[in-house]
Amino acid sequence: MTLNNVYVAGALSGLLAAAVVDIGAFRAWKNVNEAMAYDWKTAAWRWFQGAVSGALMAAGVAGVS
Repeated sequence: MTLNNVYVAGALSGLLAAAVVDIGAFRAWKNVNEAMAYDWKTAAWRWFQGAVSGALMAAGVAGVS
């Protein structure tokens, strides 16, 4: 698996997009208690969904090309 594979690149792109959103939320916290209360399980699920949707989008784009 390398980044030359469109599916891997698409999955990483989707994962990165989801991670950027959560990192933005992380930086907005004002104290440690807010970070402790954050639902990391939901964040991980969003990252997984981003990776899957990115791979599916890459598959669609690769199918058209």
